[in-house]
Amino acid sequence: MGQTFVFLLAILGLLGYFVSKIYNQINRLNSRVERNFSGIDTQLSRRHGVIKKLVSSVDGEQKSIVSQFEALTNLVEKANLQRGNQQAFLDTENQISRMWNQILNLPQLQSIRVFQDLNKQIAEIEEEIAAARRTYNDSVDRFNTYLV
Repeated sequence: MGQTFVFLLAILGLLGYFVSKIYNQINRLNSRVERNFSGIDTQLSRRHGVIKKLVSSVDGEQKSIVSQFEALTNLVEKANLQRGNQQAFLDTENQISRMWNQILNLPQLQSIRVFQDLNKQIAEIEEEIAAARRTYNDSVDRFNTYLV
């Protein structure tokens, strides 16, 4: 009877060891899944921030830029109408050149460059989101495979 008790105690000890090993592995895999999901969430938050910057930089500046380009377009049309009068044509072309140089130096146009930079950042973040999703999906697959 003493040997049976020691044998059962040894079996229970081994069973406890394997149960704790499985439990720890499940916790480790679950922690990896949560950590990888956090990576996706971080990238999505970055993307939202960049999109907000993009919208705010374009929204306020767009009206001013559009009005500047409309004025430039009007001058171009005026120059086309004045092709018969060389002096008036050249004067209008000089106005176009001055206005173009002013437009190039507009802070609003700089925001378009910012827009381009922000757009590039969004493309990079999208790639990082895709990579984070692949990592997350891999960790979920490992977790599910271990459970099965």
